[in-house]
Amino acid sequence: MSKATNKIKMRKRTLLIVAIFFAVAATAFAQRGGGGGGQDRQAPDPKVQAKTTADTWQEKFGLSDEQRTKVYDLLIVSSEKQTAKMTELRASGTMDREAMTAAMTKMDKEKDAELKKIFSATQWTAYETWKKENPPTQGRRGGGGQE
Repeated sequence: MSKATNKIKMRKRTLLIVAIFFAVAATAFAQRGGGGGGQDRQAPDPKVQAKTTADTWQEKFGLSDEQRTKVYDLLIVSSEKQTAKMTELRASGTMDREAMTAAMTKMDKEKDAELKKIFSATQWTAYETWKKENPPTQGRRGGGGQE
């Protein structure tokens, strides 16, 4: 065999190895969700999210430690209710977006009614202003929302 033939065979092998590598990498990336907002993405831990939100609100709205604890507890309960309702709606087989939106809106209003009992009048006004300036994103996934 000539050197030219060996070089061509080596290039073909190298190209084949590179192609296999990229195929494996692409498959692994797709199975992991690929960062494209896949359905299999894990929802954030409700306790971590509630702590982050309660801490942020304590700083932003001047909550006392007692208020912060009440807000944290409320956010946990609210998250559990939302998760249960979403599970119920999914199990019913009617993934009606309007029904889901209505259920989430109702639960958000209930949560706000409880927050209003915890916040002072000044804190409540600041919270309402903050909510208007930070509307929830559409199609939120994995909990989240305006917290």
